Amino acid sequence: MSLESSHESDLCFRGETAKLLALNIAQIHTGMLDGDNSIEQIGESFQELARFCMNMQQNKDASEATKELAQQMMSKVDGAIIAFQFYDRLAQRLSHVQKNLTLLSELLNDEQNINNSTDWEALRKQIKSSYSIDSEIAMFDAVMKGASVEEALDLFRAQLNEASNEQAIELF
Repeated sequence: MSLESSHESDLCFRGETAKLLALNIAQIHTGMLDGDNSIEQIGESFQELARFCMNMQQNKDASEATKELAQQMMSKVDGAIIAFQFYDRLAQRLSHVQKNLTLLSELLNDEQNINNSTDWEALRKQIKSSYSIDSEIAMFDAVMKGASVEEALDLFRAQLNEASNEQAIELF
């Protein structure tokens, strides 16, 4: 294989990789938009339910049984609101993935810096600094040290189980 043919193959590989990354970025973006729209509608519904429950609890004409049911419903609404926090975490992770894929795609398309180790190190630092959740940082570190995807996921699951055992919610 000639040097020119190898260079063309490399350009094709990088170009095709960048296109596929762009496709995945677009898919993540549209998925997040769909999710955000649904969550917004659900959030509005739960706010309306919460107002209804409060009105029922404060209604002097409502029976004690009705007030008790309204209180139980309010507890369920509170539980749903907590679940929204987990959706927010998911959206944050997907936003990181979207941004990181964009940065990777840009570097792959940068003819002058594709082989520059300083630029690759800067990309890694930028990706790591975007993380605010401990489990994301731990997965990043594990993969950068050579762990497989499955090993990184096992690490994540272990941290999740540890947090569950301590009944702690990781705040971000």
